[in-house]
Amino acid sequence: MNWKFRIRKPQHGTMLTWELYFPPGTSSWVGGKVKEILDNVPLPNQPEANVRVFSEKIKIENANSHQITYLLFHGYFIRDLRLVIARTTDWDTSSEKRESEWERILTEAVSIAKPLFLSPDIKFYEVKENLHISFFENEITVSISVLGEPGYKRGIKANFPTSAPIPEDLAHILMEECFEVFSVPKHKVNTVYIPFAGTMTFATEWKLNEEKIPFLSLPRDFVWKKLNLFPTKSFDHFSKKNKEQNKGHQSFTPIVLQDTDPALEPYWTKEFTHWRNIIHVKSIDQTISDFLRTLPVFPEADPNQTHYFLPLNPPYGYRKNERTGPDEVLYSKIGNRIATLSKQFKNDVSLIGIILCPTEEKWSDCMKELRNFSKKTIHVTHGGIDLRVLFFHSEGQSERRSN
Repeated sequence: MNWKFRIRKPQHGTMLTWELYFPPGTSSWVGGKVKEILDNVPLPNQPEANVRVFSEKIKIENANSHQITYLLFHGYFIRDLRLVIARTTDWDTSSEKRESEWERILTEAVSIAKPLFLSPDIKFYEVKENLHISFFENEITVSISVLGEPGYKRGIKANFPTSAPIPEDLAHILMEECFEVFSVPKHKVNTVYIPFAGTMTFATEWKLNEEKIPFLSLPRDFVWKKLNLFPTKSFDHFSKKNKEQNKGHQSFTPIVLQDTDPALEPYWTKEFTHWRNIIHVKSIDQTISDFLRTLPVFPEADPNQTHYFLPLNPPYGYRKNERTGPDEVLYSKIGNRIATLSKQFKNDVSLIGIILCPTEEKWSDCMKELRNFSKKTIHVTHGGIDLRVLFFHSEGQSERRSN
């Protein structure tokens, strides 16, 4: 095999090329976040990484293992991160041979990737299953995933058969972006109120972020930790600084879960038992009731905490039984309910939140009901559906569009 480039015995300080993947539609936010993190690595004499943002991926050039470890330390928004290990133009580009050629290249690239692993006993298939191919014109790039499984797999949440959650990495990004859009500090949130709570994706992402748990500390496997490029001392240094910065933080935002499906209650109870080993669950309360009809009991308002945060992923497919009327008016009812709650809470707290809308019509229904709110809309893709994400804030009236 004639390799145009192949990685050879890289060290922790070797400047390398990486490819970062993210939830579709979030390139602008993720690109800014990657640059911010790499510009603030708490180690001296780090090289300046070159970050180039594309619609489907981000190329990171001239970044070493210490910088990448710090990026992964905060990597809740990352779907995959891959190290470029080889490039070649030595292949038959004809369409009928493309798949067999890619298979041949991946097989030959195993010999390049295998020395990167700490264990000399690593199996051929364990290496190959983490290799990926991309191509531009006639040049093929081979990379190895340093995550292994997709980043949205946190290792802390079981599946529920009738749920349709959004991926965890996307939930993390949308919550972060919501507070940035309206310049509301998270410490101003009195309660996280989650109607249509389902498998609690928004709840887990809020807790992991609030408790400053490093992404690389999640109870799941990371290929990165199996490579000789993983700088253990740097990771320990980052962990120590993280603990020092968050020492004594024991005040957690109350979370109220609400859903209409009674089958979720035993699921939640079982999940809380498991979560106790990772995050604090005493601040989470739950109710089986209808968001459109029933308002849960909230904690008493703190004068310094001025907002309720409502992330909503309503049932836009055939799932569960939240629908209390014709599907075409559900989103209008949701918007009306939020507007009504805003009036009810006006003297005490403001509402800030997210609504995922699967069609322009449903998005429009919400927009009409929230006419007196500040709003911003972005477009993301989930499960082949073009979702309109409506960020809303009950303070002030303005409208912004992006994407």
